[in-house]
Amino acid sequence: MNRYTISMLSLFATFFMYSQEKESILKYLQLTETDSIYLKAVEKYIIELDSFYNTYSQNEQPKKIYIQYEDYLFKLPYKISGYEIIKLGLANRKKHFRKNKNRLRLVIMTPLTLKDGRFQVRLTPYFAKLKSRKHLDLALSDWTIVFFEFKNGKLKCAETQNGGI
Repeated sequence: MNRYTISMLSLFATFFMYSQEKESILKYLQLTETDSIYLKAVEKYIIELDSFYNTYSQNEQPKKIYIQYEDYLFKLPYKISGYEIIKLGLANRKKHFRKNKNRLRLVIMTPLTLKDGRFQVRLTPYFAKLKSRKHLDLALSDWTIVFFEFKNGKLKCAETQNGGI
């Protein structure tokens, strides 16, 4: 009887600790306001990307976006508006370049900054070519800037600007 009680208590304690850990993990993975700003910026970039390809290209746009991994993009989801988001860092860079014949479009996303009284996130896609393990050539093509304004205690998307060479 004593073994049975100890087994049940240890099973209950394990379940209780796992439940608390799972709840804290779920809270940790929830997007904060800053994280949701990066999500909104990528959504706006996708809208601009789709409208560009629908207007100027007869080729179908690949549904993958390679984003240079930064710590502030940790909670960015892996799927946004039907696009697969691949965070490219040193650990997986070689693999993805190899899959794409050492060429791909790499988006570099700046952290949220304040400029001229407005918050902004800049997304700059580069045509990237991996020449060797340590040598990456980047060719600038265009950029998208998503502006945010502080209204009613929250940052709201105000406008999107595009530019290019």
